[in-house]
Amino acid sequence: MDVIEKIDFDKVGKRMKQLRNEQGITQEKIAKDLGSTIAFVSNIENNRTKINLRVLMYYSKLCHISIDSLLNAGNPELIEADDDSVVDQEISRVLKHYTMEEKIKLLKMLKIGKDLKLEEE
Repeated sequence: MDVIEKIDFDKVGKRMKQLRNEQGITQEKIAKDLGSTIAFVSNIENNRTKINLRVLMYYSKLCHISIDSLLNAGNPELIEADDDSVVDQEISRVLKHYTMEEKIKLLKMLKIGKDLKLEEE
């Protein structure tokens, strides 16, 4: 199966909508920025029209996520196991929604988890 056939565009659209909502951005703003209509943005997010490169690039920049990550929505097998940059970008994007205190707690938990794993080995 070709890579493009593995992409679930319904999940890609839902992911784009989720990311837009996380950023607190309206479809109206996106439509204005893209020089399109709100209906076009809605159709993209609901997989009723094809996504073009310009839209992918816009959402990528807007949401601080790679185009690869957008297209891989719901299909982790498309992400290469050694592609740290994609994973790092996603972690950075998620962490933006946490306070510094919460980030420190998460870091401590990760370190504890890593230490426990090392003890088991």
